[in-house]
Amino acid sequence: MRLAFVSPLPPVASGIADYTADLLQLIAPRHEIELFHGQDEVESGRLLAAVKVHPAAELVARQRERRFDLVVHELGNSPAHAFQYELVSRVPGLLVLHELVLHHARAAQFLESEEVRAWHASPGSVPARERAEPVLEAWRAELEYAYPGRGARLHAAALGTVGSLLPYAYPLVRLPVEASRAVAVHNRFTAEAVRAEVKGALVLQAPMPVSRFDVDAGAVRALRERLGFGPQHVVVGVFGLLTREKRVASVARALARAAASDDRLRLLLVGPVPDRARLDADLARLDLLGRTVVTGRVPLAELAALIEAADVVAHLRYPSARETSAALLRVLAQGRPTLVSDLEHQSELPDDVVLRIDVADEEGALEAGLRRLAGDATLRERLSRAAAAYVAREHEPSRVAAAWEAVFEAARQAPIPAARTEWPRHWPRPEAF
Repeated sequence: MRLAFVSPLPPVASGIADYTADLLQLIAPRHEIELFHGQDEVESGRLLAAVKVHPAAELVARQRERRFDLVVHELGNSPAHAFQYELVSRVPGLLVLHELVLHHARAAQFLESEEVRAWHASPGSVPARERAEPVLEAWRAELEYAYPGRGARLHAAALGTVGSLLPYAYPLVRLPVEASRAVAVHNRFTAEAVRAEVKGALVLQAPMPVSRFDVDAGAVRALRERLGFGPQHVVVGVFGLLTREKRVASVARALARAAASDDRLRLLLVGPVPDRARLDADLARLDLLGRTVVTGRVPLAELAALIEAADVVAHLRYPSARETSAALLRVLAQGRPTLVSDLEHQSELPDDVVLRIDVADEEGALEAGLRRLAGDATLRERLSRAAAAYVAREHEPSRVAAAWEAVFEAARQAPIPAARTEWPRHWPRPEAF
């Protein structure tokens, strides 16, 4: 099959960029594949030499020149995907939704635009307001189309003071889904939510490509020593983009309380830190600076050893975009005993693989979980074996490849959707090929 993938690619600091590179390793031998991106540079060493790479602006011309059997749009809720909205409906194909909520990233394309930022910088300027109005009107129209009768109120809320939960209540997936031949997701909850949002949508499900990395035990011991962790310490790790939604502050507070009676506890934070000053202030206030190592973003090749340097992992998320977390699956693949937020979209994880944390009593449940795992090496070993076995079974490479082959074929046979007359005027229409 001749496939086009539209996605961020390494070295973009995006889990989806890494995901796309991993998936290509599995499927490329069976297909002719071209990649389309919106970034300044591409890390060619992470991609197969046989795969052609192009700027996204060339997709339409490449489609006209020699039509692809299927265009795969890997879409997520981050600014790294802004370039894709112009193409999702111009060249309809398989929309891979890595999370249910797209609101934050889509809103930023309008509200962080040059015209709107200029108006915010000079709110009394009539010319600035006039230049911003077409952008704001497009955003208002998109909200109204997705949520009839509520668009104006959502638009006003976006321009004023809003709570952090509002975008999660309005995921804003309707237009990309309607414009696609089919949609692929990674968990049942998201599949059902998309079907409820867009009646009649063809929604398919396939697992992520995740495998265990072989890590030398001696290298892990040496790494722990370099980080300042001794064999007696119980290291609690948090991995991924360390935003407020990852509940790092909750983990720190729970660990500080647990450490009052268990001096072995230590904290390892691995990933980009959007607000390092705030994190350091929180750790200092809890007297955790001497117990904590913060690495920042690390190369993917170094991640597995750092994961195994942790005895326990806290992988929390609230609020959640209902994503299937590649970071979580990597942690489980390396056999780490893991605490996760008890959210519906993670219900497919077996109860013997993770310990669930009640989001209604997050810090209390987390403290109890940390104490339990720190004090029970047998439980940690049992969870470790179950986690590694789960990923090895459910994400076994041939199983993942076969599932995606079925998804590609179903999407290829699906009709190309026609433009809807009621779409907002600014939303791109399908090209004629």
